[in-house]
Amino acid sequence: MLLTHQRQSRFELFIYYVVAFLLLWEWLRPLQDFTETSHTSYFIIFIGLTCLFTFFRLKWYVTFPICAGLILLALYLIFYQSEPSYPAALFADMKDNITLMSTGMWSDMYPSFRTLLFYILLWLLVYLLHYWVVYQQRIFFFLLMTIVYVTILDTFTPYDATFAIVRIMVFGFCLLGLLYFDRLRSAEGVRVSQKARLHWFLPMLALVLVSASLGASLPKSNPKWPDPVPFFKAVTNQDGTAGQNKVGYSADDSSLGGPFSEDRTPVFKWSGKEPSYFRVETKSIYTGKGWEDASNDAKPTRLKDDDVPNRWFTERVKTEVHETRVDMEADYRFNHAVYPIGTITLTPMENIPLQMMGKTEKIVPTNQNPPKNLGNYQISFLSPTFILEDLQQIKVPTKQQVNQQVGSEYLQLPSTLPERVKTLANSLTETKDNMYDKAKAIEGYLGSAKFSYETQNVAVPGRNEDYVDQFLFDTMIGYCDNFSTSMIVMLRSIGIPARWVKGYTSGQLYETQIDGNNVYEVTNNNAHSWVEVYFPNRGWVTFEPTKGFTNPETFTNEAVSSDQTDDQKDEEDQPASDAQEDQRTQQPQQQETGQPAEPKEQTAQTKPSMVNVGSILGYVAGAVVLLGFISWMLYRFRARWLPFFIVRKVNRLPDEEAFFYAYAALLKQLKRRGMEKKPGMTLREFASLIDGKDGDHHMSELTQLYERALYRREDASALWRQSAKLWENLINRR
Repeated sequence: MLLTHQRQSRFELFIYYVVAFLLLWEWLRPLQDFTETSHTSYFIIFIGLTCLFTFFRLKWYVTFPICAGLILLALYLIFYQSEPSYPAALFADMKDNITLMSTGMWSDMYPSFRTLLFYILLWLLVYLLHYWVVYQQRIFFFLLMTIVYVTILDTFTPYDATFAIVRIMVFGFCLLGLLYFDRLRSAEGVRVSQKARLHWFLPMLALVLVSASLGASLPKSNPKWPDPVPFFKAVTNQDGTAGQNKVGYSADDSSLGGPFSEDRTPVFKWSGKEPSYFRVETKSIYTGKGWEDASNDAKPTRLKDDDVPNRWFTERVKTEVHETRVDMEADYRFNHAVYPIGTITLTPMENIPLQMMGKTEKIVPTNQNPPKNLGNYQISFLSPTFILEDLQQIKVPTKQQVNQQVGSEYLQLPSTLPERVKTLANSLTETKDNMYDKAKAIEGYLGSAKFSYETQNVAVPGRNEDYVDQFLFDTMIGYCDNFSTSMIVMLRSIGIPARWVKGYTSGQLYETQIDGNNVYEVTNNNAHSWVEVYFPNRGWVTFEPTKGFTNPETFTNEAVSSDQTDDQKDEEDQPASDAQEDQRTQQPQQQETGQPAEPKEQTAQTKPSMVNVGSILGYVAGAVVLLGFISWMLYRFRARWLPFFIVRKVNRLPDEEAFFYAYAALLKQLKRRGMEKKPGMTLREFASLIDGKDGDHHMSELTQLYERALYRREDASALWRQSAKLWENLINRR
């Protein structure tokens, strides 16, 4: 096969690499559509450059530092721009994730570390494709897996693979034809001119293009089998009716819409004096069909001494401390916590270690084998009181202010959002001059007689329809997901940061205790979604756009003091401080009955990212050069430091195995020093050669003992104990 590779022209190889790169690209295209992965352009650039390096057959000590530098640069740009010490932060994250991997907690790995592993996987995959295409001259298996991959995504995710299938078939059949031609040529041992190659390739290309064009343009028959997606959704929701969702918590909100059936199954009971909404998680990425998690998720934060790390309100917001106890039903099949906004401590009765997922604010166990659910736990939370006059003095923030205080994801909108949605939002709010009044105008519009609350006759948007656009202009019928999503999209379209929250309302009164606390029962029917709006230097404020539901937050008309007003104006003219950036607010709301909700993750604030590109490139270039030099030095002088690790490994081996491994390692070490055993040379001849250079008989003595263990089958353990010191002196020599 190596001769075949050498006979191939550079142009042929280039064509092979280009087509292989295009096939690998098809694996990356859908990632932004059905996962939380963003910045796929970085991955595409990386595999393109790696293919180019492989094509030019650059030495490893050239490609390794460059590729490693590209990975480090991408990780910095995606995750670590706001870190004051990038290398230290990366090293600390790697150390934490290696610990998580060693304990089997794969799902808790940080996004930055998962991205690093994905880059390494792509790097290895490029070399695997190089081996398949250039040496094995076969690509059918990879082509088949690519087709299966995109067809499954087309069926079960929002990704549209119509044109991807056509591209894959064209690229794949062209490459199959070229490789088959090369295998024939190699089998027959003939040389083929470029003209003959063209006579083979051009008709094949024409046939592939004509076939693909006909296949794509001809009318298609209707599906013979029903869509399997509703069936699987029904099964996962434990609902026997295919095509209809079951009310309750669900982790998938990527495709909203459709009717749902009621479910009075109890979820939890809670007792306390201050009713509130109970949140599970938040989401920030609106796709046009539903909600996805924020892309650059922060690493989980463990709850130390039961303290919840988030702060949803700044010190400017008046709050009161309240206590509540939550008792999860034994049959509840999720292990997340439900908690009011403003929670400051969460104490499980069974001493279960917990962590908060950064972007979603979802609280889950850190255990490798988490419990079925959290059981019973005690919560302390801050209940806010917002002053209307204070909120009405806050203007719509700039994009820079939003990015500095909470993150640009809270203004994200899909490029496919119809323009009439933005036009409607502007027309509803153009007469208002502050954030609060603009938000209330949109909330009031959704609560008007134009819209109806309905759980059965609810439409699902088509492939080319937007979920919010359909609700606002076509159906005007829906439940909490329709109302909350529509309000967030309209708020974002006028520059107001907002996010989607999923959880439960307060439920129904169950009993009154002797101490005066009320006990409420929350069922799947109380699942709900609502809106949280970020007010600069105040925090997250809850809004309730769904008809029939009441905002549980407290608002007052208490006048604002003059000192507070002056201080407020100063704050609005300046970026938020670091402490204020860490204070993010959320506010739950209490309700009677709930509705279907399907939560996911979202979240936390993004740190400021003022990046000097020139400085970054300079640091990266320096790091790449330094890494390359260190790698070269380690390789160049490996014969001096490798014996240390070899000796340690041999000392850990059983005596009956150590001698055989140690002697083979000694031969490799001698080869590194330039003393290689030639083919046909016996071990004794080689040992005499070594002793002649060293001026002693140590190698011959060790070889005689080794041959007794190898050929005479004498006690290898006893012989190793006799020769261990002699071997160690030989391998550490020079």
